[in-house]
Amino acid sequence: MYNLKFSHIVLVVCLLVAGCSSNDSQREFENEAFALPDGFTRTNDRGQVVNDEVDSDDWRIGPFFQGLALVDPAFPNPVLTNGLLTINLQVTGLDAVSGVRVYVLHDFNRPTFLYQDFRTPLPPGLISINLNPLDIARIRENPQGLYRLIITDGRDNVITYGDIKIE
Repeated sequence: MYNLKFSHIVLVVCLLVAGCSSNDSQREFENEAFALPDGFTRTNDRGQVVNDEVDSDDWRIGPFFQGLALVDPAFPNPVLTNGLLTINLQVTGLDAVSGVRVYVLHDFNRPTFLYQDFRTPLPPGLISINLNPLDIARIRENPQGLYRLIITDGRDNVITYGDIKIE
């Protein structure tokens, strides 16, 4: 009887430690997401990476969403001011993602809201997010530059992030 109770305690402690490390990993990922943009993954208008120009930090999936969501790099990147930027988010799990929001980080100030899908949970399948580059830019009259996009769920847990360039 004593061994059975001890094994239950060990199991609970292991689950708590695993949960804490998962939270720590997500917290670290989110801290990285809120850094200033640094490089970008170059893509064509069909979403294919061009010349293997890949920013290794761009478009990774956060620890909370591993196996539940996938993302393709934003395209085209760089995007022209009169173009349209697309991000494809694939929800792969049932009841896996509660809504989606997109923010732009211009600097270390509060992120600016760009887009929201209110569905909770999001249905499994492809969600295409289309953004106007002029809405992303800090100054519409002079939009050229490098910007960090952050995609969260409806509870503001970071799913992914990446940098885009407006030309």
